[in-house]
Amino acid sequence: MRRLRIVALALLAATALSTAARPDDARPLRGVALVIGESDYDTLQKLDNPKRDARAMDDMLDRLGFSVDRVLDGDAHRLREAIVDFAAEAKGADVALVYYSGHGIEAGGADYLVPTDTDLTTPQTAGQSLVAVEDLLDELARTVPITIVLLDACRTNSFPAGQLVQLPGAAKPVAVAASGLEAMRGPVPAARPDAPEGLGVVIGFAASPGQPALDGAPDGNSPYATALLKHLSAGGYSFADLMTMVSEEVYLETRARQLPWVNSSLRAVLSFGKPVEEATGDAAAIREGRRQLLLTIASEPAATQRYVEAVAEEQGVPLDALYGMLKVLGVDTAGEGDLEKKLAEGAQKLKDFMAERADAALTDPELARLAGLAQQAQDEGAMALALKYRAEASARADTLSQSLDQTEADLAASRRQLAQTYNAHAQAADLNFDFETAALMWGKAYEQAARWDEEAAVTYKWRQGNALAEQAVHRNDQAAFSSALEAYAAAGESPSISDLTRARIQTSIADLKTEMGESAADPRLMQEAAQAYREALDLYRRQGAPNQAWARVELGLTSVLVYLGDREQGTQSLDQALKAIKDAISLTDKASRPLEWAQAQSTLGNVLRLIGDHTGDPAQYAKSAQAQRAAVAALDEQRTPLDWATAQANLGASLMRLGEAEQGTDSVDAAIAAFEAALA
Repeated sequence: MRRLRIVALALLAATALSTAARPDDARPLRGVALVIGESDYDTLQKLDNPKRDARAMDDMLDRLGFSVDRVLDGDAHRLREAIVDFAAEAKGADVALVYYSGHGIEAGGADYLVPTDTDLTTPQTAGQSLVAVEDLLDELARTVPITIVLLDACRTNSFPAGQLVQLPGAAKPVAVAASGLEAMRGPVPAARPDAPEGLGVVIGFAASPGQPALDGAPDGNSPYATALLKHLSAGGYSFADLMTMVSEEVYLETRARQLPWVNSSLRAVLSFGKPVEEATGDAAAIREGRRQLLLTIASEPAATQRYVEAVAEEQGVPLDALYGMLKVLGVDTAGEGDLEKKLAEGAQKLKDFMAERADAALTDPELARLAGLAQQAQDEGAMALALKYRAEASARADTLSQSLDQTEADLAASRRQLAQTYNAHAQAADLNFDFETAALMWGKAYEQAARWDEEAAVTYKWRQGNALAEQAVHRNDQAAFSSALEAYAAAGESPSISDLTRARIQTSIADLKTEMGESAADPRLMQEAAQAYREALDLYRRQGAPNQAWARVELGLTSVLVYLGDREQGTQSLDQALKAIKDAISLTDKASRPLEWAQAQSTLGNVLRLIGDHTGDPAQYAKSAQAQRAAVAALDEQRTPLDWATAQANLGASLMRLGEAEQGTDSVDAAIAAFEAALA
């Protein structure tokens, strides 16, 4: 029998050992495992993947050094017999691990495994075949110091709605829970005299208590099994960290629809002492980048996680990459609001970059290899590693650029590929908020494409301007402001670019001049920004169909007009701002973009309040409060708490103005309540 390479480090010991510092003190432990896969049910819904899950887990646990028993499609008799045999085999072992994939239910406050021959004819027959998880734990805990039970058994629709079961020894039937398993804690094991001091129990659930789990794609594995197979064999991590990685992996792969849950009474740190996967090379680096991201996600506050989920859903971008950008931003000392703003902007860039398709495959093998690694790293959320591979690809492109000696047609194709390489490097730098590198690489991409692909060259030059603008804003770099404007001017010089491209360039010019005008408190620059926004709107109108970019231009114009109108005696600019923000709202679909719609609605309320300040008309304050209430109602306090609180504060400001113009204190009282809600 092979020895399980697990190290048990007692936390209660006077001096805790480190496997890195004192490897000789780590005693190999004997581990046994029982793997169960239940797919082919007689009367219940058949499941596609449990048998595959069980076979794959069997193979992995065998590689980790466990002595593995396996049961596939076991009926009640066979399942109980296998558990009894396993408990007997576990005597003398240090670690017993059970993995179950199949139907599982909660009834009467306890969890049960469901054999394939479960009979639903009567509550009595239904209850007789169930296997209690608690009994399994009790049996193992009597002899094994460490018990690990992993239940991939939270499938939906396992029993018909309203199904009753009469459990053995029960006086009357009880209802089966609609979905999921019940939270449970295993018994404290009785340690053998010759084994490590009683170390406890780990119970891993594929989903949080009461939450359904997913079976996964046909011909594959469940999300939980996939995550276990991906991370459980990692060396150098505690078992607790491995289970954290598994939970966050499932969370990402199911786009936050499923989050595994672990109940542990361990009084020790467990770690696998020897990895069973390659520890070096690119594949290992990407795996490690992924695992570090997963551990980072687990440490993020719940409010931040909900915000990331909301942005990812609204922008249609992967959670992995968005969390990767959040990890990059984690080293930033900016305030929370600024962090959320940067994350939202990064999500929009990611969406734009994802929409691109390369014109030609990379023919240089090394460029193709590095591009593939970079994309794989980005898909895993390892953004810094993706940037590293892109930088290596650009270095290779530098070398190739100096040695091109081909026919005119081949030269054009090669230059396009080099431009694509630099462009991809710039995108990775931009998503890592390294705007200086992004500007440099987009400049190189422009130089490669200028002669051979005018449309691509204009895009690269425009993006270089955007990166320079970001650099200027974040560093208050006046030279970068000027360079950004020069890049935009160069991008717009081509007479053959489309109206859509020219609209994007004009929008970027307007955004930059808005930043410059606000920074310098210069109304002249704000007037120029307003004119650039109007020119962009004219270009979008030529395109015909409204789009979200059009709505963002209207929002930008509103912001500039509010700035100007707040400093004017009359309401000319504010009236124009009112029209612009109403246009933006009409262009924003509330159902698919609730966050953007609510932000625009709150801006409408602010514009109306300013008009009321200028005119003294209380009716404007009432309209303003109505708009702010709509914004609050559209926002989810749990998913976007900062936006919700901001809308509440804006509502309070509008109600306060209204209360000043009214008799009584109703509006003032409501304003106080709104401010208190925002503070809370």
